[in-house]
Amino acid sequence: MTVALMALIGIAAGVVIDAIVARLAREPYERAFEEGAGEEASAGASLDLSSEAGTLQLPALLDGKARYRTVALMAVTTAVFALIGLQYDADPWQMPIVALYASALIICSATDLLAYRVPNVVTYPIIIASIVVGMTVTGADRLDVVLGGLFFGGLLLLPSLLAGGAMGMGDVKLALFVGFALGFGLVIPAMLLMALGGGAAAIFLLVTRVRGRRDPIPYAPFIAAGGLIVMLTQGTAFVEL
Repeated sequence: MTVALMALIGIAAGVVIDAIVARLAREPYERAFEEGAGEEASAGASLDLSSEAGTLQLPALLDGKARYRTVALMAVTTAVFALIGLQYDADPWQMPIVALYASALIICSATDLLAYRVPNVVTYPIIIASIVVGMTVTGADRLDVVLGGLFFGGLLLLPSLLAGGAMGMGDVKLALFVGFALGFGLVIPAMLLMALGGGAAAIFLLVTRVRGRRDPIPYAPFIAAGGLIVMLTQGTAFVEL
């Protein structure tokens, strides 16, 4: 019964998440369009979205094929929420917290895939929420929570500073949240999953020449996948499954 209820909630949440993703992912393109339009207008020329640069053209999943994005996000959210209902049914108060965590991870993954963006409007509030939960909820070890966030966030901060932006600060903030949400004890397997998935994907994209060595690769999906898998199989900073 709990699984079915959470699945129904997941369908509704998927609709909301899709709308949020569409808005957040569109913002960089719309901003670039407005800036480009302003420059062209000052030069007395018109803006051509099909120009050589191509950077102002919306991805298909934000434009003509948006329905595929909607279906995919609804399916993922429904499946994740159903698994939350299955795994956390012993204590119903835990389910809204984990569902909130999962929703933030899904949003950040989708916006990174669509617009190479991990939005602050999502990461900052969820970081604060995970700290508050870790400091106040029964079952969480405060030191474990703090160490988890600082360790994961700090580990990704190094390549962000040293590798010329290959790892974005949005990824660092997302890792900080995952560390606080899982705690030090559980963030280690999440990091291992992230490294394996992200490394394999990067090698595949480079070998197939889909991406070049200097091209950005969205890493938020792998951070989120590692965190979600651990949340759904091992628990969080405040409860072990």
